[in-house]
Amino acid sequence: MQDAPIDYDRDPTPPAGDASMPQDLAAEKSVLSAMLLSQDVLQECLIDLEEQDFYLYSHRLIFLAMSEMFDRGKPVDPISLADHLKSQGQLDRTGGMAYLLELNGDSFALASWRHHVEILHRDSTLRAIIAASAKITALAFDAPEDTKEVVDSAENLLLNVTNREIGDSYSDLADVMGDLYTELGEACQNPEGSLGVMTGYSGIDQRLQGLRPGQMIVIGARPGVGKTSFALNLAVNAAAHGASIAFFSLEMSKVEIAQRLLSAQARIPLSAIRGARIQDNQWPTILEATRDLSKLDIMIDDTPGTTVTEIRAKARRMLQGKDHGLVLLDYLQLLSPPAGRHRADSRATEVSEMSRGIKIMAKDLEVPVVALSQLNRAVTDRKGKRPELSDLRESGSIEQDADVVILLDRSMTEEEAESSDRPDFNVTNFIIAKNRSGPLDIVPLTFLPGSTKFVEVDMHHD
Repeated sequence: MQDAPIDYDRDPTPPAGDASMPQDLAAEKSVLSAMLLSQDVLQECLIDLEEQDFYLYSHRLIFLAMSEMFDRGKPVDPISLADHLKSQGQLDRTGGMAYLLELNGDSFALASWRHHVEILHRDSTLRAIIAASAKITALAFDAPEDTKEVVDSAENLLLNVTNREIGDSYSDLADVMGDLYTELGEACQNPEGSLGVMTGYSGIDQRLQGLRPGQMIVIGARPGVGKTSFALNLAVNAAAHGASIAFFSLEMSKVEIAQRLLSAQARIPLSAIRGARIQDNQWPTILEATRDLSKLDIMIDDTPGTTVTEIRAKARRMLQGKDHGLVLLDYLQLLSPPAGRHRADSRATEVSEMSRGIKIMAKDLEVPVVALSQLNRAVTDRKGKRPELSDLRESGSIEQDADVVILLDRSMTEEEAESSDRPDFNVTNFIIAKNRSGPLDIVPLTFLPGSTKFVEVDMHHD
């Protein structure tokens, strides 16, 4: 008999009329036979296989019919299957009752069905790669003004293919609980360890329990308070704990960042490094700091006017294959909207879109993303000048999208520090204003302005 032709209107991944597409119709037929002959095989195949794993459209119809019957609790046998297909007007398109009986008569299929399932997986993956390649080619020929979006779309198309090869996304609760028990045991044996990327500041780490994959962490402050300095301190501390850092600077150049890192690491005034006024006795310290920094896995990108799309694509490459990644973005309001897209009605709307893009990026890359943010200048007019969540500049959606929001508060002058409602001079209060998975609190750190370094402060020390 001759198989029914593929219906391109119903087929989600048509072979574009190319008979040389990767396929093995004999393996497809064998798997369907095994599903008809064994209820256990049927259940296994309904978990392991999907409609697109079958190349021939008639085989897809039979597979879908089996799946629907199983979901409804109906027996799956040739007569019942024929009746189900007939009720949907699809029996003739699958080869009729004769083909179903032929499938049911292949008892040898039970011996090799697992191997044949692997063949179906292999061929469907190859077809998916070919389909993705065709879409990428079409994107390249019809590229918009922003080619970065094309690159990111192309990577996502290929990732969608490879993600399916990873395997099932579900887990039995028994397995999850067993893994959790083991993880807790290991954590208790190693109390200095963490379940996320560590900031290196015990007060913050105790409250956040590390920066977790998929989290969007926003650090907001007024200009001059030190959010960039803290981000660089965080990068060094996290890298020293084994994390790989992708640092995107939209404000400072790589040289300026390197100068700040060296100043903080060597505890030598930034002005001395910038002005090349290094004393002879300071060179050994600088050499040691340079060596220590060079051992850290910190990657810096200072491309101006970049977009969330470009950052996501770059970060994916920078952190590929790394066990513990962290993305740092300095800072959110300097991001550009995607090129070629019509500008939003307001800057607040644009920032809202970019904020959502950052949250999606964190989940997509499965790493924590720390985004610095400016605060509204209105905070300086408020009594006490303590920042609040509502001060996040240009967008309330930043607060909604973020999993953690830390607001930096520091007295800018000694006169300001004398006020009872202001932090002591050179003490920066890290206000954990939002924390989806932990407490809200204030953690004080001492800021060393000469070397732009934050250090722990003991508030109970007499």
